[in-house]
Amino acid sequence: MFQNDYIIKNIQMMAQFIASVIFKKKTTDYTIRRDADGNIDGLGDLCLQLHKMVDAGEICKAEDLLFQAIDKEQSTDCLELAVDFYGYLNTFEDKFLNDNDFSREEVAQGIEDIQRIYGIVNPT
Repeated sequence: MFQNDYIIKNIQMMAQFIASVIFKKKTTDYTIRRDADGNIDGLGDLCLQLHKMVDAGEICKAEDLLFQAIDKEQSTDCLELAVDFYGYLNTFEDKFLNDNDFSREEVAQGIEDIQRIYGIVNPT
């Protein structure tokens, strides 16, 4: 239990570090943007899709979709989306993650991979 509490807190700190330093935000949530007509931009749609997939237990597929987007366009918007994704995953209970073939350690590994891809050094 203490090990998982440590991992959860570490994931929170890593995600919050990126959100505050890179995006000057207090939350790790992706900012969904709309155009002049009120339509959600492409990554906003992807963010909503990733959340729905996670909610449905399709975590591995959602993570694959996230990394495909990053491979296609390694932008700050994709980084913000990745921080949102792993921050969102971190809110779920271990049972939900495990029941859907994912683990807390994989959440931590995912955010570490994002930091490596984007060259972010975490001071923790």
